[in-house]
Amino acid sequence: MNIIIEIIFLLVILFILILNVSYLKVYKDLIKLENKTKLSGFEVAKKIVDKYQKETHIIKKKGRFLDHYNYERNVIKLSPEVFDGTSIYAAAIALNIALEVDDDKLKITKKRKITAFLIMASYIMIILGAFLNNSNIILFGFILFILAFILEVYILRASYQSMNYIEEFYSFAGKEHLIEPYEEIKKLIISLITIHIARLPYSFINYFR
Repeated sequence: MNIIIEIIFLLVILFILILNVSYLKVYKDLIKLENKTKLSGFEVAKKIVDKYQKETHIIKKKGRFLDHYNYERNVIKLSPEVFDGTSIYAAAIALNIALEVDDDKLKITKKRKITAFLIMASYIMIILGAFLNNSNIILFGFILFILAFILEVYILRASYQSMNYIEEFYSFAGKEHLIEPYEEIKKLIISLITIHIARLPYSFINYFR
């Protein structure tokens, strides 16, 4: 049983690494493309927030790939390259994060906090187990990490099925003319939705910023 858990853990880590490599490639492609609307990431996020009639604060916070919405403080935190940037990447990330202010997505946002703390707990168990030379504690850390991954995959799946996330994404980007050109690169833009899984190993950092 122990060896099975270890193999699953290694496969999860491998999958996340592959996803990060893929995400980095998309990032490099989209960061070079200028958004023809000339809207900054802040302006895109503001349009979404205004559409939902929310009083959400949008602030600039250092930390690449750590853009997120803090539902407890009702604050959207964007990295400098997203907040000030006028690239397709900046617009797409700002749009993706800002859509989370929708009240219908509140349960999903809360679940992401659970995954973040599961990851943090897994690290503590793995480090503690290594320090005490206790394989059972390390194994428990592996299990927590795997559970966090499964929960994050479930959240992503629920985003698509329960709330028509993709359709809503298309609606905002296309009808509101937030990103141009859009149709030619929409597959790359949509792929950014997987950012939550790609950054899973360090997602807990957002709750201390």
